[in-house]
Amino acid sequence: MTLFDLAKKNIKHNFIHYFLYFASMIFSIMIYYTFVSLAQDPAVIARIDKSAKLSTVFDASSIVLIIFVAIFILYSNHFFTRKRKKEIGIYSLLGLRKKEIGRMLFYENFLMGIGALVIGIGLGTLLSKLFVTILLKIMNIGGISNFVFSIDAVMNTIVIFIIITLITSFTGYRIIYRTTLLDLFHSESKREKTPKSNPFLAILALVLIAGGYVIALQPLNETSIWGKIGFGPGALVILVSVILGTGLLLSNFLPFLLNQIRKNKRIFYNGTNIISNSQLAFRIASNARTLAVIAILSATTLTAIGAIGSLYYNVNKESNSSYPATFEYHIVDEASNEKALSLAKSNKETPMTAHQETIVNHVKATSDREMPLEYSQEEGFAVISRTAYNKLLALEGNDDLKATALKDNEAILVAPSTLYSPDTADIVKDQSFTLQNTTKQKVTLTKTIKESPFSTIYGLLIVSDDVANAIPANKPTNVQSIMVDQPKDAVALSEQMSKVLPEDAMFQSFPQSYEVMMSTIGVLLFIGMFIGLVFLAATGSIIYFKQLTEAYNDVATYDILKKIGLDRKEIRKTIAKQVLIIFLVPLILGIVHSSVALVALSHMLQMDLTLPVILSTGAYTLMFTIYYFVTVNTYTNIVMGKNK
Repeated sequence: MTLFDLAKKNIKHNFIHYFLYFASMIFSIMIYYTFVSLAQDPAVIARIDKSAKLSTVFDASSIVLIIFVAIFILYSNHFFTRKRKKEIGIYSLLGLRKKEIGRMLFYENFLMGIGALVIGIGLGTLLSKLFVTILLKIMNIGGISNFVFSIDAVMNTIVIFIIITLITSFTGYRIIYRTTLLDLFHSESKREKTPKSNPFLAILALVLIAGGYVIALQPLNETSIWGKIGFGPGALVILVSVILGTGLLLSNFLPFLLNQIRKNKRIFYNGTNIISNSQLAFRIASNARTLAVIAILSATTLTAIGAIGSLYYNVNKESNSSYPATFEYHIVDEASNEKALSLAKSNKETPMTAHQETIVNHVKATSDREMPLEYSQEEGFAVISRTAYNKLLALEGNDDLKATALKDNEAILVAPSTLYSPDTADIVKDQSFTLQNTTKQKVTLTKTIKESPFSTIYGLLIVSDDVANAIPANKPTNVQSIMVDQPKDAVALSEQMSKVLPEDAMFQSFPQSYEVMMSTIGVLLFIGMFIGLVFLAATGSIIYFKQLTEAYNDVATYDILKKIGLDRKEIRKTIAKQVLIIFLVPLILGIVHSSVALVALSHMLQMDLTLPVILSTGAYTLMFTIYYFVTVNTYTNIVMGKNK
């Protein structure tokens, strides 16, 4: 029998023991192939080719995915190889040389790699239809994608995973050559020393994390710590403080907490707590390192998904206020205006519902105090009458924003939304301006708002009809506002209108701008969700593999517990408590770290992030909960045998 035959026989008769590693390879190949094939889908190509940035994002994301998938497979392979050390030792006793054992393991790895590639690419092909449909939906592009089988994606996947297989085989060789026969048989009996807790480092961990939180939650202004340090250095201080604090928290505070529990006899000797505490204490050092990495990685993933999700959510929510009219342009000449109106009127897919031409005058004004907003005394304010303003709001369906009656000495300022804030509105309230027209009319601001009826006019001043009529029409701006039915579907009409309007018409199209924003942010959201899902699934799997490694090492320990009278239910309860800590610590830290980061981000961007944060946190918690119950069940079956 050749080594290749022996490798095939091992896989065939012991497939149950190979399954975890094989399944992790299939999952990794399926995810990578699905992502790569997305970039080959005609519906997606048609969109990302319009933007070089989106193509770059896809390429960069595929590299990130390769790195993480490689780490995940290497970790799975390490678990699989450690589990087989005793088997490798038996082969050595039977006379096989290390070189021959290495070749046999390479054949096994190669055969499983081929099987995983076939199954993974097959499943990826089926899933690609679902994921492309989701991507198109997120990008606000309707339709269902057809099945796409990309040879380029297949070849890309094969090359990448051949390289990863060679690397995993090399690591297997290293374990064989660097491990003695005695270590191969007794590696499972090794135990870590119980770490000594350091109260000072435990307290320092809490101080570092709390300090990072305090700086992050402060407003970014000149009086805050973050403002004084500067945005870049401040962000670096927060990251270093929180990451270092997390590492110290898990390597020092957790052992310190376990030691305090051991001193509390009422808790420590209650039920099976003594067993759970002791098991954690023996392996806390290795678990702490893994959990710290998972907590930081989870926090980063949740923050990224929450931030991108918030941008997507707010673009959908606020797109109408940014572009109040479906189409808006300045009338440069009547010929182009008539052509554009004719196109809108004749369009049957998105028929025009209404249009309005508004005359806007520009008036220079002086004030007795400095304006807190950007204002040019040379250009002055854009001024319209209250009646024209209200008519335009009615056209755009914003009747609730209509201005009430204004006296001749009163005015309302529409500030640019990027410069508006409640503080600014309070500062400019009651500020007076003298309009430099024939009457030298003086007006006082009664309020400042940010909801503008225009997308091409900034610094708008709303005055009474009498004051507006008294302003001389010196080169007024005629603004055409057009509303259509189903504005998000009017991209084709927008392209037609842009061709007949001159460049200086300042044509603004809601459907075209919405499509660009949704395509860009939609792709970013999809990639963030896709990679985030892989990250969270992989981190959960890493904890799962680590716990199973400990389960195989603990079989003898639990045999003793069975002999002294503990039944399956009591042992499962012990395992559940022990595993709960391992899953709960990175879960809580990841959620808290990301929540603080997203709260700080919401303060900077002045956006409501509540819904995206709840959704991402809920998905993360659900995934870890599923992993927890699966791990407890598998752990119990390993140490107790399957419940018949």
